[in-house]
Amino acid sequence: MSDIETNSQSTEAIDAATQGAGAQFTLNLADLLPDANGEIVILNEGDDPCLNIVTDLRLLESGIAESHVTDGGIEVKGLQYWVFEDGTKLYYSPGLSISVEHQFV
Repeated sequence: MSDIETNSQSTEAIDAATQGAGAQFTLNLADLLPDANGEIVILNEGDDPCLNIVTDLRLLESGIAESHVTDGGIEVKGLQYWVFEDGTKLYYSPGLSISVEHQFV
C-alpha cells in the first residue's frame, strides 16, 4: 500500500466516526419509563449522540449526582441530572450532549 492510499483510508475512517458522533435523537420525556422512585438513567456508550428531550414540564433543578443507587440498581454518582416539576429525575452521562425542548400544550 502506498502512503496516499493509507492516508485516504484513514481520512475516510475519521469522517465516518465523525458522522456517527453527530447522531441526533429526540425523545418525549413521557415516553421514558421511570423506576419506582421516578428516576430515569441514560448512559452513553461512547458514541456521544446528541439527545433532545421534549416535554411540557419545567426544569426545576440540575446538578451532578452524589453517591446514589437507583431503584433499578444503577450507581449514578458523577452523572449529571435534571429534576422536572412532576418529580421525575433524569440522570445522564456527562459526555452526552442533551437538551430540553419545551412543548406547549
